[in-house]
Order: sequence, then C-alpha cells, then structure tokens
Amino acid sequence: MRKYFILVFLLFVFGCSDTKLETPETEGEKLQILYSNAMELVRDKDFVDAAILFEDIERQYPYSKWSNQAQLMTAFCYYKSQMYDDSLDALERFIALYPGSKKISYAYYLRALNYFEQIRDVERDQSMTAKSKQAFNEVINKYPDSEFTEDAYAKIDIINDRLAAKEIEIARFYQFNSQWIAAINRYNGILEQYSTSIYTEESLFRLVEIYFSLGLHEEAKRYASTLGHNFPSSDWYKKSYEIVKDLT
Repeated sequence: MRKYFILVFLLFVFGCSDTKLETPETEGEKLQILYSNAMELVRDKDFVDAAILFEDIERQYPYSKWSNQAQLMTAFCYYKSQMYDDSLDALERFIALYPGSKKISYAYYLRALNYFEQIRDVERDQSMTAKSKQAFNEVINKYPDSEFTEDAYAKIDIINDRLAAKEIEIARFYQFNSQWIAAINRYNGILEQYSTSIYTEESLFRLVEIYFSLGLHEEAKRYASTLGHNFPSSDWYKKSYEIVKDLT
C-alpha cells in the first residue's frame, strides 16, 4: 500500500503535462520579468496598473531582495495617481518593515508629499497642512543630510505662507472692525510663528497703523524701524515711513 501511495503521488507531480516545479532560478527570472513589466508601465505613465503589478510582486515574493523596492514603487505609483491613502498605506508598511533601508529617507519624504498634495485653500480645514508640516519636519530632523532636506525646507516655507495667509485674514478682520487687541495678537502671532512668510512685512506695517491710531507713537515707530531695518526697499516700509516720519 505504501509503495502504491508513493507511486500515485509521483505520477501526479510528474505525470501532468501542465505541472512544472519552480526552481530558484526560474522564480528569479519570473520576478525580473514582472519587475521589468511594472517599470515599463511606469515609463508609460500607467501608474495605477504599475502599482497593482508592484503589489503582486510584494505578495508573490515577500522575501526577495526586490520586495522592499516593489513596496516603495507601489507607494510612488499610487502617489502619482493621486491615490494618496493607498500610497500612505504602502509607505507605513515600508517604514515599519524596513527602518534600516538605504531608501528610508525617501519613504519619509514621499509620505510628507502625500500630505502636501492634499492641502486645500486657506478657507478650509487645515489639518492636512499641519500633518504635512510635521512630516517635512520629520524628514529634516531624522535625515538632515539627505538629498530631500532642502526641498523639505522649501515646502515648509510654502506651508507657512498658507498658514500665515489664514491668520492675516483674521487679523485684518479684527483690525478693520476696531478690535485692536485681537488684531495686535494675531499680527504678532504671524511674526512669531511665520517670520519667514510673505506676510511678515504687511504684519509689521499693520502694527504701525494700529499703534499710530491708538496714539502709541513710540510703539508705532518701533515697528516701523523694525520694518525698515529688515526690509528697507519694501513698499510696506515706505507706507510706514509716511505714517511716522513727522513723529518726534
């Protein structure tokens, strides 16, 4: 009986015309073909189909040297397809599984880009703006010497401009409705939190206006002097100078 069982088993494995044992070499060849096909789709900008194929590589060959690269390419392709949640899911898996990867800094950077691309106008919820800023700061703090750090700084400047834009709208509303203290606090908040934003000069000018209107001329001159020292060619400084030039 035992010999009969072995014979039947061998006949099943080797006797079927469409059954073939995979050797490590043939598996490697199949993997390379799959990866090449996926990269061809990337070159053709067919990012959705490429992402699906890269995910197949992850599932079929989880222990191969190509698996982590396929996972990162999955995230990239979903990012390019504007499927940001899928991209973020792939990146979270990559970061958890391959914290020591040479490409880990890119994974953090791509995660920040996913948040950045979802930022909406200043009138809407800014939660994604805050997530994006935090993620870019993480790139800078974790990998200060990476090739992505410079762009992370640039993106944070853009984000700060967006956040400052919302703040200055609120500050203007308070100022033009004579709510002086609230306006002063908002303008000073911009100077403290978003000092590199494009709204720094206007904030300084508005403080000159407010303090002049309140009769606090020394404060008005102080802010005008700060504006002139930091932005001597600014139109906002020229307007400030016209306000304070006759003050003794």
